[in-house]
Amino acid sequence: MDQPTSDHNAYWKLFGKPEPGSRLPEIPTLDAILEADALLAGDGAERPVPLRRKGDIHPEPRLITYARYIDPSFVQREIDHIWKTHWQVACREEDIPEVGDWIAYDIIDKSYIVTRTGPNAFSAMHNSCRHRGRKLCHGKGHSAHFQCPFHGWVFGLDGKLEWIPFEEEFPHANATNHSLVPVQVATWGGNVFINPDPACEPLEQTLGILTEHFAPYPQEDRYTAMRVLVNVRCNWKAAQEAFMEAYHVVETHADGMPVMGSVATQIDIWSDGKAYVSRLCTPGMSTDPYIADRVSVQEAIALYCNWHELPQPPADWGNSLPEARRWVANEERKRLEANTGRDYSAEPISTFLDMAKYFMFPNFHPWWGEGIPWWYNFKPHGRDPDNCQMELRVLLPIPADGTRPAVPDAILVDFDEKAGDNPALGGLGHIIDQDLDNMTAVQAGFKAAADGADYLTTSVTQEAKIRHFHSIYDRLLGLED
Repeated sequence: MDQPTSDHNAYWKLFGKPEPGSRLPEIPTLDAILEADALLAGDGAERPVPLRRKGDIHPEPRLITYARYIDPSFVQREIDHIWKTHWQVACREEDIPEVGDWIAYDIIDKSYIVTRTGPNAFSAMHNSCRHRGRKLCHGKGHSAHFQCPFHGWVFGLDGKLEWIPFEEEFPHANATNHSLVPVQVATWGGNVFINPDPACEPLEQTLGILTEHFAPYPQEDRYTAMRVLVNVRCNWKAAQEAFMEAYHVVETHADGMPVMGSVATQIDIWSDGKAYVSRLCTPGMSTDPYIADRVSVQEAIALYCNWHELPQPPADWGNSLPEARRWVANEERKRLEANTGRDYSAEPISTFLDMAKYFMFPNFHPWWGEGIPWWYNFKPHGRDPDNCQMELRVLLPIPADGTRPAVPDAILVDFDEKAGDNPALGGLGHIIDQDLDNMTAVQAGFKAAADGADYLTTSVTQEAKIRHFHSIYDRLLGLED
């Protein structure tokens, strides 16, 4: 048990896999786990744990057909009713740290230039020259203006037309009518959002409960320590749905069950105006009930400390789940304080251990706390419904001295490659590969399904976020009966 293994059968030999038809023992709720915890040593002023605030939406069971994942006709409808009309993350602020830095954000066949125009100001515009339509920018860069490589038209960082070679040939062209077409841009949590709809609602309305829940843990106080781009042979919706539930842990991530209470995952969905926000939270350092009768607390904490590179507990540390969570959280806190110079003594245990992933429609997944300090984004890969790109970032707290490390080059895991083959990813590559195997096989399975059986079968609670996503999707695309 020194290292995670991707061989589930071999893993289960260690613990004994539950027989088909077996039922779970009594399942502890996340509330019960949190109630058993005590605060870390500190000033006793516990911050409110946002996991206490429950959602108020419980989607009804419904059919979700496979056609929307494989039929190319849905691509244009998604462009028209989602990508042209909704706020979406284009980059992080640290991706373009200096005035004049820019990045091209591409979504299907649309492209936008996002530019830092001031210390705390950004612009965004369509990536299309107003002369003959040439795409102006690729990737990222820095410049004082944008000059079209085709005929040399010059536009300012704000998109304003500044110069035309042989301008006497264009008496009908001017800055009023021929500047780059802007799109809405706004920021939250160090993330730069764009919305091509000039009549869209403010970003704050779309963020909904995120602003309240992340206020004590601002994402703008974090930096990108690792960025991974994964090209996946799977529709973007199915790819992100792999992360909208923890039900798959029992099979896909079986090697993590001694330290993840996946069955106790809390699912919350909120109705909040135009915000479509949901969350799942899986307790960390909490053995899954499926194997709780076969894995002792001592085995679980030893495995957790090994995987997380923490010191093993002393012989007299205790022998209960609450004591294990307190001990591990305290070690995580000490390491975080040593790495950042910040004081985390007043933070509740949940901050360091529990895996809380939020979702903002259509494709943004920020994680709360330090249990898994990640950030996900999913988008189509061109117009092919069978391909998408997953972006994963590890976001760590900025040190107390304010030093923000530069964003490292993205690690690309291309189509049909194994993330685990890239040593730069370490243990993360193993986890990515576990999920990749499912995503590619799911897309193939959609196409292999029999007529009349080509629809999702979702659970009542654990897969409610998926049903909620598709309720929104149906409404926006006009697919409701």
